[in-house]
Amino acid sequence: MASYARCFRPRLHGQLAHCQQYVKGLFHACRSNVERMNERLPDSSYDALHHFISESTWDGQLVMDEVARRVQTTLAEVAGEEGEQGLLLDECGWEKAGHKSVGVGRQYIGQVGKISNGQVGVFAVLSRGTSAGLVGGQLYLPAAWCTDAARCARARVPAAARAYRSKPELAAALVDHVLGQGLVRADWVGGDAAYGNSPVLRQALQARAQAYVLDAGPGLALPELAAQVPATAWESVAYRPGHKGPLVRQAVLLPAWRWETDHEHGAAAQALQLLISREPDATQVKYSLCYCPPGAPALRVGQALYRQMQRYWIERVFQEAKQQLGLHQNQTRSWPAWQHHVALTMMALHLLLDTQVRERETIPHLSFASLKLVLAHKLQNLLHRDEALLAAIQQRAQANAPKYPRTHSP
Repeated sequence: MASYARCFRPRLHGQLAHCQQYVKGLFHACRSNVERMNERLPDSSYDALHHFISESTWDGQLVMDEVARRVQTTLAEVAGEEGEQGLLLDECGWEKAGHKSVGVGRQYIGQVGKISNGQVGVFAVLSRGTSAGLVGGQLYLPAAWCTDAARCARARVPAAARAYRSKPELAAALVDHVLGQGLVRADWVGGDAAYGNSPVLRQALQARAQAYVLDAGPGLALPELAAQVPATAWESVAYRPGHKGPLVRQAVLLPAWRWETDHEHGAAAQALQLLISREPDATQVKYSLCYCPPGAPALRVGQALYRQMQRYWIERVFQEAKQQLGLHQNQTRSWPAWQHHVALTMMALHLLLDTQVRERETIPHLSFASLKLVLAHKLQNLLHRDEALLAAIQQRAQANAPKYPRTHSP
């Protein structure tokens, strides 16, 4: 934790000490909000923790950047100097009540599979083999927020963040930041069809000569194309170890051109490749657009399939961040508070990842859930004391009491 000291101002309201307390709170077996943390953490103050996460002026982006560097260092230990490394892009949302929390609104929440009231962030995950960690995140502001200056001001949205940007545009900005600043390196960039169908993102990646494997969705006659592939053209490829042996799909890599238009270069046909993969029984067909910059080695079918299927790990990272650390459980409303909570969740997630990688020889297949269980058991917990438990119960009861006294008819 001390290595993050430069991201805080230790003399300003004890920021580093509060950071340590907050991260410990994320590891406790409770909801990841200040109220529940304060019940358990020794020497904590609800007001001080709330001020630290909601009002204090430390820079959440600096913390995210430091986490990205450390994820890069950790993943470098996974396979020595060998093994491809991918930067995976996706959104993660969660339902949230009310209308005051920054970025909240009725929008599609992929994790619940429907349009609901909630918040959505666009995130970047660095993956290598079967290890992955969060390296960046940005809150998505719906258009209704961006056109409401008073609402943005109340939520303390920075002026530079108030212009509307689509999710692919936010993803392009994330790529530019983490790769452009040299925080991480990536052999390719991956994403689902919401990002693969975006000319903005594809052109941004090609402008920086960055290889990608992005899923393709509606817009091409893909099912008809797949049906025309001769049976002899499919290759069976093992792309990842599974619990019952290697996971295998059939795949084929075809030349493809996509007509692109941008303001600088006009319209032109972009030379790409189309990866089609399917289960051995010809079900669950996936399509991805693949780009290799000029001069790069030709993409192989097995390599392309590995990149396509690595997107599995970003969903796993979101699952771990929510289930183990409560990424979605903060009860704050402002832009800085969202950034702060996400940054510290990323820090805690990296601590789990780093421990898992360092202990892989001693305890193979060590899960984040097991690590969280150990930490939650070992960290000092005030609720193990009867008087603190009673005080917490009384405080909860008081918080749940009706705001107005009941009246009785005569």
